[in-house]
Amino acid sequence: MDDKPLNNIDFNIKLWNSYSKNWDKKKVFLENPNISESERDNYLKYLGDEWGTISDIPPIINEFIYPYITIDSITMEIGTGGGRIATKVVDKVKEFYCIDVSIEMLTRVKTVLNNYTNVNYVLIKEPESLTKLDVKFDFIFSFDVFVHLDLHMIWRYLKVIDKILKDDGVAFLHTTNLKAPDGWERFSKQKEYNPATHYFITPEMIDTLIKHTELEIIKSSNFDKNNLYLNRDYLFVLKKTL
Repeated sequence: MDDKPLNNIDFNIKLWNSYSKNWDKKKVFLENPNISESERDNYLKYLGDEWGTISDIPPIINEFIYPYITIDSITMEIGTGGGRIATKVVDKVKEFYCIDVSIEMLTRVKTVLNNYTNVNYVLIKEPESLTKLDVKFDFIFSFDVFVHLDLHMIWRYLKVIDKILKDDGVAFLHTTNLKAPDGWERFSKQKEYNPATHYFITPEMIDTLIKHTELEIIKSSNFDKNNLYLNRDYLFVLKKTL
């Protein structure tokens, strides 16, 4: 067999379409070890709640999203998934764009956000197709998505974000961090990479990419053993340089 293996994009499309289509809160694996089977139904409200720890997310939103949006913000989320973050942002902005490579995820989140009239749903395959949208954005964010992307794909998204942000626009992104305590622990247990797992990079690698754009980091995360994401990953805020 000489079939070419699926690339990052095709793998993710297949993976997340299947995940969304077959998601069952009664069967999905919970990363939070403190949730018992009897608590599962109340704990899982949206697809994605099974990842990490739900209580760790509000501090992230309060620090990395809310300070950068207003009721007049035109906002984009790359990788909206089941809507676990979108539901906490959509009513605080003027327009909200749900972006995903998975049609099944977009179908799911349309149901979740069906009461909101300020939402646009955009199915993409290549990141570059976002430049065809006839709009510039005040705020772009992606949470728990770039951890699955390889460095070339992250670079492609950064170049697109650079183009579609307004001159005073801001972006919040979230990648892995090989230098973080829990990042290293996860990496050391991982035999190999595929898009269903984490692709490990360091903040210095992100810095190198950003130096080749018109963006600059204005805020970055610090390790915090009391928050899974802060102690495992790299979270940072970018702004267009004028």
